[in-house]
Amino acid sequence: MVKKDENDVPEGYTVVYRPWITLRNGRRLYASTYGLKVWRLVVRSK
Repeated sequence: MVKKDENDVPEGYTVVYRPWITLRNGRRLYASTYGLKVWRLVVRSK
């Protein structure tokens, strides 16, 4: 697995780490189910 660092994030975006993600249909996916500790999300900064 390739480790990403904060320098890979485009300007105007921020990295957020969450133990779960919620799909559009309302279903939650937990990272631990997939052998991960957290999901790495790149989100737009305010």
